[in-house]
This record gives sequence, C-alpha cells and structure tokens, in this order.
Amino acid sequence: MERSNAVPTARRHPRRRPEHLAEDLLDAAAIEFASHGYDGASTRRIADRAGAHQPQINYHFRSKEHLWRATVSRLFEMMALQLRRQVDEGSSVGAFSDAIRRFLRFSSVHPELNRIINLEATSPSSRLDWLVATHLDPLHRMVGSAWAALRASGEGADLTADEVWELLTSYGALHFANAPMLSRLQTSADGDPAAEAHADSVLRLLFPARMPGPR
Repeated sequence: MERSNAVPTARRHPRRRPEHLAEDLLDAAAIEFASHGYDGASTRRIADRAGAHQPQINYHFRSKEHLWRATVSRLFEMMALQLRRQVDEGSSVGAFSDAIRRFLRFSSVHPELNRIINLEATSPSSRLDWLVATHLDPLHRMVGSAWAALRASGEGADLTADEVWELLTSYGALHFANAPMLSRLQTSADGDPAAEAHADSVLRLLFPARMPGPR
C-alpha cells in the first residue's frame, strides 16, 4: 500500500510549556527541511506536524531562517552529546575509531542533519556560508588535526585529512541519508546493526592494518 505524503492531522497541546513547544517545532522542522530543503519547506506543515499554530513559529524563532539555523544547531548539539568526547590532537586510534562509531550511530538515527547539509551544499548561499563557518569548518579542522597526529605516529591509511573528511561525510554519513535509495539497491541501511557494520567498513578503509576484513 502506498504511503501518504499528507501531513497528519495536528494534535494540539494547549497546556504545553513554551520550551516543550519549541522542541516540538524543532523536531518538526528537522523533518521538513530535510525533506524539502529550505525554499521548499513550509512553516504551515512544520506547525501542523508539531501540533502548533503557524504564528507560534515567529514567536519562538522570529523567522523561517532563524528556525532553520536553530534546527541545524540543535542537531549538531545532539551529535556532540552522542560523541561525548572530542577528537583532538592527542587522540589514539581507539578514541578516533570510537568517535567514528558514535558519529555513524547518530547519523543512522538522525539522517536529517546530513540531508539538510547535502541540500545546502549544492549551491552558494548565505545559509551555506553560516553552516560552514559555524559548524562544519571547526569540525573539519578538528578531524584534520586528529588525523594528522595519527599519521605522524604511523597509524592509518595513506589519506589526506580532506580525503578522510569526505570518506566520513560522504561514504560514511550519507549512507544513512540516502537510505531510501540504498534500501532498493542493497540491504537495509537503517538500524543500529547496519550502523555498526557500516562503521566497520569505514574503519577498514581508515585502518586497514588493524581492522579484519568482512566475514
């Protein structure tokens, strides 16, 4: 049976605390922006999905662009909590590998972040400038510093920091963002077991001398 794309009837929550409403709006916005991009996203659909009224978006977030930025920042904050510890210049192979596993587990549960990033990455915009400056560039530099330290100690494949970044974000995270396509081409791309298996495949490319081959 075909799934309907219609927005479900909103459930109103007249007694919700303001901070809870804001969280519900951010949850709904993540789905909407990931599905339709910034220009195609509808604040009416976001409000309906959150069980709210459309004017409440402006009350809490001032504008559609502020809502988009708050949505992206919240997803990055959630990812940081999942990672729990930063990958820094003193990282060991074990710490780096653990961070990658946590990153890919997050990506499997919250593919919206990578879908939003991928949609913005295709053309120049002020949103892309903000996304890179605020979130992606600091993360890129952190991964690059950690990889440089590992390579200096003789660990890891012969890859540049930029190649590692593309491996993690494209082959790594987009595996889950592209799950609807991949599920039609190969085995299912969602769920924790898939996240662990995919992390193994990424780590085999990064640390071929340490990771056993696929069974």
